[in-house]
Amino acid sequence: MHTNKLIDREIVRTEKDLRDLCAELEGIGRFALDTEFLAERSYVPQLCLIQVATETFTALIDTVALPNLKPFWSLVQNPAIEKVLHAAREDLRLAYYGGGKVVPCNVFDTQIAAGIVGLPQYPLSYGRLVEGICGERLSKSETRSEWDKRPLTVEQIRYARDDVRFLLSVADKLKSTLSGLDRTSWMDEEMERYYSPATFEPDPEAAFQRVRAPRQGFTRREAAIVRAISAWRERYAEMTNQSVRFILKDETLIELVLRPPQRISDFVRVRGMALGDDVTLGPQILDCINSARRLSDVELPPPIAGSADSEAPSARNVADLLFVLASALCLQNSIAPELAVSRATAAEILIDPETAQILRGWRGREIGRSLLAFVLGESRVDMSVVNRSLALGFTPNSELLDV
Repeated sequence: MHTNKLIDREIVRTEKDLRDLCAELEGIGRFALDTEFLAERSYVPQLCLIQVATETFTALIDTVALPNLKPFWSLVQNPAIEKVLHAAREDLRLAYYGGGKVVPCNVFDTQIAAGIVGLPQYPLSYGRLVEGICGERLSKSETRSEWDKRPLTVEQIRYARDDVRFLLSVADKLKSTLSGLDRTSWMDEEMERYYSPATFEPDPEAAFQRVRAPRQGFTRREAAIVRAISAWRERYAEMTNQSVRFILKDETLIELVLRPPQRISDFVRVRGMALGDDVTLGPQILDCINSARRLSDVELPPPIAGSADSEAPSARNVADLLFVLASALCLQNSIAPELAVSRATAAEILIDPETAQILRGWRGREIGRSLLAFVLGESRVDMSVVNRSLALGFTPNSELLDV
């Protein structure tokens, strides 16, 4: 595939041209996909441009001129057609909402594939990946471009086409590497997340889990207030199509939890509340706080832990050690640690092995089981430094101590 020889077609701006392009893509059965959008203030990003590429051409779809994209979203939902993207989540979120909340199918994300085969610096940017695999250096000049403005500049058009020009070639090389490492099934596991509505439409009642607690953490009653306000914020953001944090920043939410107002007039003293929010948002937030206050003890969620610095030293040391061991195991097995594990997911083994993410799927087979055996005292770890990297060996314990 000679990516520099792809034909750059005229920009699609009419419904007929869109239908013709979609019919052609359906017949080919595979295409690269990217989008340009604005996401700063809206719940669902504002789609400004769609880019596609096949083995022979690139095409741009002007979504400002074509608000009805149903024929294209049908392709994204079609399991018989492969879609190749890089860092696909936000692009597919646009497809999910644009296509009537129908999940996409048959997706290959080159960023995730790069992590599975162990390419460094995950999440690897598209530009770095293209440079490393295809030897082409891409321009970064339009990264912060105003994609909703028309007409598009020559530089914008070139940048947009380059975002898909190399994707199929990169994907083919990554697929070959995945196959050689016998990790194609790992990639299939990772792509499953894109086939679930929860990826694009998270449960409002679980939104509180994404709020970062202060160092001292939150009590069960405070956690209930966090949960109530976060769920309201998520629903209100979707209903009004505003960014969640544009409505209420996390810092302001924490202020409301630590110093909850008793009446509407108290909101003017809440740091971070904009002028007029006491009237427009105050009554709804106060309802959330009062509903959380009325919950019985058995209805309260568990307390929310604060930062790692708030942990007991012994627990912090063990969690840190597990994270280091997991990262070292990844590097030994040519897996990007940032893709496979975080400190939080490593520490889940200590909290509840039944639900620990690191014990599921390929992560469990390659990393999690070794960590669990170590935590249970069933194995020991021999460590050494080789070429400035940590080398590990897990050895079953022949003598287990009675506890």
